[in-house]
Amino acid sequence: MPYVIHLQENDDWAVLRGQLRHAPEKRVIIDLPWDARLLVRPLDVDLVLREAERLGLHVAVVSSDPERRAMLRQAGLPAFATLERAEASSWARKKLPSAEPPPRAWWEEPLPLWPPPGRRFMPRWARHARRGLQALVFIATIAFLLLSAYVVVPQASITMTPDQQTVQVIVPVSVSTDPEQGVDVNAGVIPARQVGDYFEGYLQVETTGLAPFSAGRATGTVLFTNLLGQDVSVPAGTTVRTSAGSFPVRFATTATVVVPAFGQATAPVEALQEGLVGNVRSNQINQIEGFLAFSLRVTNPEATSGGATQDVRAVSEEDRQRAQALLIDQLLDEARTGLQVYLEGPSQFLLDESLTVQAMEVSFDRFLYERADRLGVHMRLLVTALVVDGDDAEAVAYAALTRRIPAGYRLISADFEMGEVAEESSGAGLTFFVTATGRIAAEIDTGYVREAVVGRPLAEAVERLSADLPVSRAVRVTVWPDWLERMPLLPLRIDTEIILE
Repeated sequence: MPYVIHLQENDDWAVLRGQLRHAPEKRVIIDLPWDARLLVRPLDVDLVLREAERLGLHVAVVSSDPERRAMLRQAGLPAFATLERAEASSWARKKLPSAEPPPRAWWEEPLPLWPPPGRRFMPRWARHARRGLQALVFIATIAFLLLSAYVVVPQASITMTPDQQTVQVIVPVSVSTDPEQGVDVNAGVIPARQVGDYFEGYLQVETTGLAPFSAGRATGTVLFTNLLGQDVSVPAGTTVRTSAGSFPVRFATTATVVVPAFGQATAPVEALQEGLVGNVRSNQINQIEGFLAFSLRVTNPEATSGGATQDVRAVSEEDRQRAQALLIDQLLDEARTGLQVYLEGPSQFLLDESLTVQAMEVSFDRFLYERADRLGVHMRLLVTALVVDGDDAEAVAYAALTRRIPAGYRLISADFEMGEVAEESSGAGLTFFVTATGRIAAEIDTGYVREAVVGRPLAEAVERLSADLPVSRAVRVTVWPDWLERMPLLPLRIDTEIILE
């Protein structure tokens, strides 16, 4: 009886092929439901027929859809309305041809057509001709193998060190603060942006100015005259002064004396002010301060002396300027570091020469010409600077460097060093220099190298390459096998290596 495969509506070709491969019988009936997705096109029928032929199966289909049955029969696949009709049809009763088993070994394969049936032996000439032909084929095969080995097996390696040179160029690079300016490698202009911040600090310097200042108090002796008929005591510290001049010079007694009635007494005095102002002539001290002025008269029989002046350190204008300049330098150094926070990448850097003080607030802790050993200054600066991108500057320098490379050479490495700013630069028109140093090497066409030495003797190949190529050292060629002493005949068997020092 045929083997029946019952398919579901959603089964696909993979399910059907698996069922066909595991069918235990050579006759297989495929039972299709009404809404099956399989076998709806002639292409599906061709797939089933090819798979059945490959597996050695005889396949029929059962479907209740008359249109599908008509399409299947037209495509060459037996189709029936019911399973009973399929099993009772002549298709199910026809005897299947028996398949011959395959040979178990090569010696069981069918004999060749020669000698023809009915002839047991070949003629002698045929046997000799066959043996000669076999020998000729053997010799030709060996020769072909040897020739192939001679062409394919040899291998060569060529090592070359091209000529190398150093090219250096100093490129001026201008910066522009125009927001629409881009990198112009031909004109050597790169964009820059301005950054700024406030910096403040305090600094003290030693004063170097000199100014005359009073030193020492003048001393002398005054004579008191008593106008009363009783003794008058003049305590120490009694103030007497001069009356001449715009400003009176005041003195104080340094000891207590008693002036007798209608008599006189002397007392030592010392000027209340330092300096030469206390040196007064005789008879210049003539007034007493206080209530004693009603009972006593005073005068200095001799001039006072001892008051003097000396030069001492004081604040000068040069000290102010020096302190201010030192603090500005200090704050600019701080600005070089402080403005680094405005860099937006590792390739950006500040142009130190573009540091500019936009605003300044200055205050000193000493007056001009004031007596002092040290001068302090406090300052608050608004410092701005230009920020440029080192990659932009290197791009300009790289373009200039490539224009200096001679024909037949290529750039293999490049180094860039940012230099100083041009002396004529100022403000937003800064121009700085970039030193570009490049290492160049001669270009070697490896294709030409292979074609130039293919099949040549080893010595001739080395001599020709050393003479034709721009190399700094002799070309080194190795061949395998080394006894061949000749370059391979195939360019693909020649390896080339370029070494850059």
